[in-house]
Amino acid sequence: MTPAASPPARATAAQRIDADRQMVTDPADGMRRSLRFLLDSRIDADGVLILRRGRVVLDYRRTGFDPSQPRLLLEATRPILVTQLAKAAAEGRVAREKAITRVIPELSDARDLGKLSLQRLLDGRTGLQWSEADVAQWRQEAGWGPGGKLGVRAWLGSRSSWPRGSDDSGLDLAGPEGELLLWSAEKAWKKSAPELLCDLQAGIRARNPAFWATDRGGTPLADGLALSLGDFATLGQAFLDARNRPGRRALAPSWFVESVATPSAASEAKPAGVSALGADTGWQYRFAHPGNRGHRMAIVGAYGTSLYVDFDYGMVIAVFASHAERQSPLLMASLRNVWEELVRPGRGDGGQR
Repeated sequence: MTPAASPPARATAAQRIDADRQMVTDPADGMRRSLRFLLDSRIDADGVLILRRGRVVLDYRRTGFDPSQPRLLLEATRPILVTQLAKAAAEGRVAREKAITRVIPELSDARDLGKLSLQRLLDGRTGLQWSEADVAQWRQEAGWGPGGKLGVRAWLGSRSSWPRGSDDSGLDLAGPEGELLLWSAEKAWKKSAPELLCDLQAGIRARNPAFWATDRGGTPLADGLALSLGDFATLGQAFLDARNRPGRRALAPSWFVESVATPSAASEAKPAGVSALGADTGWQYRFAHPGNRGHRMAIVGAYGTSLYVDFDYGMVIAVFASHAERQSPLLMASLRNVWEELVRPGRGDGGQR
């Protein structure tokens, strides 16, 4: 999908971050090392775009990386879907207290889902249990691996039972549950995923092409959204704008932005990948909140790909990375140090402010 309009390129800030002079704490041993070292050796960053008050303060690129080309966001798609559903609810298109089976009538035979509200799905606290065999089958039917036959939604519809745990807490950032999010978003808006993508591109004033991956039968996938690094950062800026200038045309309703920006109960259960950001990290509406202070949020993707927004200082840090592990403790600790030390006023050593 190509944006209908072509907004002008972002302005560059007068004072920029120098990746070689800016020092950041290396969580591997507590030593102070250059930002470039952490990006290269701890995060395996392919590209990093940092905005401050909407202006570019760092445009870091590994050799050969093109920030205008779309890349799959994988599980980082899910908070975006929650945002779209929150907006649909604010406009009266869907009720958050509705049972999932009422939002998705195709699953009306799944009695266990009839006991779950859309709100629990948005929170990522459905308690749905997925065995290793379930996850393997989902990957096959979605097309992430070979062997699928039904297609992802036909497979969901064929499930005879939807077992739940007793604590109703989410335990993973990825998995089959995300397909329910996308299906619900399409139902709420009465639009296909490509149409939702067009609306998203227009809403954030995207500059580059994007796509939505599908299974073999053409059904869009929950982890199938692909944006360019530039538009991923623009998405973060749109969250900032939605809080500063709330309104009907904003990316998300003001109550939702305030919820994901405000500290939540860090003691509540959260996925392992979010816990790796620190014991003081909260998790709400599938967004992480590193630290129990300030107004900030993070979208946690796979292999280091992430989006951090600090509402207090008007900072956006968009990262595309290809780390060997999906969410290793060292990777997540490195991301958090980069987020906090680059945003905190007066903390940097590189003369960038």
